[in-house]
Amino acid sequence: MSAAAEILGTEQLSSNIDGASGKNVGPHLEPPTHSASNDFEELLKGALVSVSQRLEAEGIPVPALEGKLLRPFFALAMVPQDRRAELDDRFWFGALAIQMVHEASLLHDDVIDAAKLRRGKETVAAEHGVAHAVVLGDHYLTAAYRAAARTGSFTFLERFTRSAERTVAGEIAQGRAAGQVVALSEYDEIISGKSGELFGLAGILVATVAGLGDVEGRFRLGCDFGNLYQRIDDLLDYCDRTDTGKPPLQDYRHGKWSWVLGLAGVEGFGDDGEAVVDAIFRRRRLGPSPARAALEFLHDRKRSLLRSAARMGSSTEELHYLLGLCVGTAECCVREQEERMGFPSLHVRPTDMDTNGDRETSEALVRQRAGELGGPREWRSYFGDHARTFSLAARLFPPREAGLVSGLYAYCRFTDDLVDEPHDDPSLDVLSRRLDIWRELSLAAFDGENTGIPLLDTVLREAADKGVNRHYPEALLDGVAMDLAPRRYESWEELERYTFGVAGAVGGWMTQLFGLHDPELLERAHALGHGMQLTNIARDVGEDLRNGRLYLPTELLRNHSVSPGDLEAMAAGEEPVPDAYRNAMDELLRHADRYYEVAWPGIRALPTFFRRPVAAAAAAYRGIHREIRRNDYDNLTERAYTSLPRKVWLAGSGLLSARRPA
Repeated sequence: MSAAAEILGTEQLSSNIDGASGKNVGPHLEPPTHSASNDFEELLKGALVSVSQRLEAEGIPVPALEGKLLRPFFALAMVPQDRRAELDDRFWFGALAIQMVHEASLLHDDVIDAAKLRRGKETVAAEHGVAHAVVLGDHYLTAAYRAAARTGSFTFLERFTRSAERTVAGEIAQGRAAGQVVALSEYDEIISGKSGELFGLAGILVATVAGLGDVEGRFRLGCDFGNLYQRIDDLLDYCDRTDTGKPPLQDYRHGKWSWVLGLAGVEGFGDDGEAVVDAIFRRRRLGPSPARAALEFLHDRKRSLLRSAARMGSSTEELHYLLGLCVGTAECCVREQEERMGFPSLHVRPTDMDTNGDRETSEALVRQRAGELGGPREWRSYFGDHARTFSLAARLFPPREAGLVSGLYAYCRFTDDLVDEPHDDPSLDVLSRRLDIWRELSLAAFDGENTGIPLLDTVLREAADKGVNRHYPEALLDGVAMDLAPRRYESWEELERYTFGVAGAVGGWMTQLFGLHDPELLERAHALGHGMQLTNIARDVGEDLRNGRLYLPTELLRNHSVSPGDLEAMAAGEEPVPDAYRNAMDELLRHADRYYEVAWPGIRALPTFFRRPVAAAAAAYRGIHREIRRNDYDNLTERAYTSLPRKVWLAGSGLLSARRPA
């Protein structure tokens, strides 16, 4: 983490990136839209100094409060301004404990890397010897537990223990992988440990000790920020700047694999450093350089983090500033490197060109994002991360069939995300163009052409080889296209054209993928897709409204005297949920239930390897109906949640219900 530790900020937290580098970085860098106020900085530094002095008075070793103090900064930035006056010493002891673990890791990092400088000064290992640095790092680490205990929160202390261990485990895992090419999923796991855990712990501090709640959500937000932070550091390893705190290519020469090398297609550590840098920064024939693709990813991740923070009520000016500073620093470094290498024309991000109507760049962007999904191993991880209920049931598939399912899911999810999660706020025309390009590539792969995209050349080719009807991928693409712009569905029939495309067609696709082509069986597979998508719609009414979407049929609302305006008022908490709305939701759930009932005879007729996971998934999904009813049909301000034990119980009941009749 040493490069980013030196770049992302300065001793004065409110300094901009120009000040951080100590020189003019050129005209291309847009400064962050927010800055950390003096009040914020004084509160952060003053409170940490106060609690550290108390520990020192008791003979407990505390590191000097130097550098950016990013982890405490992140914790305080997640606390809304009107809640900061409520923070007491328990919060600050927790923030200091997190910083102490980080400082201990830096001492150990310097030993491992044989580093001579840290924050512009000689490292402890270089000045006093390796033994002194190791023991001092251990002392800071053990003292951090004493500071953490003073939060008075057992939940925080328990998670503190885990995060400290996972941080060390991440460093060990990276050491073991030295000199090896690792999969993106493994790389993410490593950096989420070594860099993500302590930021995640900052989120837990805010949730528990500051009393803002949503422990797991804030932990994930912190981990995701740590992941972004480490990716930036790994990108900067290939930028030839003298102020990054470490020489260029240091990580490469130490055999540390990163996502940047994967984007550039580097196949190992045998290449000359200059050739590696050229591979990263040279523009491709179609689309941007890998460095530019990396920047686009970082901008997308920044926007995603800010949306997540907003949903938790933690979208503050300081958090905007911190994220803008991190990603802005990366962009600054990349642009300088491009100019040094004679590539001055690449100052526009791919999505900027895409937004201006460049079809070639749209295709390059779609290809790049699809390529980031990797191969079958990554698809399985992607499946597990995004489809918690169905991926649990999918564990019942034999390994080969599980691979087919994860590939199909990855394709469906990516297709949906092209429209629902573009991250760069493109126009409707740009979104439509991207989906059209994806359609062309998908159907070309289905027809046997080699697109060069592993996801398509594997999943669509497999579908065609196994006799899947071309109508199914076409219907899926049509269904996703219906989400390009918010629309109203007048009737059940109109809504079900949508639910067939995004779910029913997937059921038919999967059924034929496993060699089953009986028309009645396919109809029942379609019915299960309809039912599960209606369950999704019922669960997500409030969330969809906040995203500008409404899937409830107009005729359903009209029949129960509920207007879209009523829904918005209820979702905003301005009006209570009336019986009329509860009755409408009950009708929606009963409508979905009828589809599940139509599907069950088909499920019972499936081969055992297929019947068991489908039955488990159907039962677990249908179980969401119970949670919606238990919430008194309030799916506007609450999201129905099925716990893991409950999912397991439901899956088991589904397996029993799906037994073939004697």
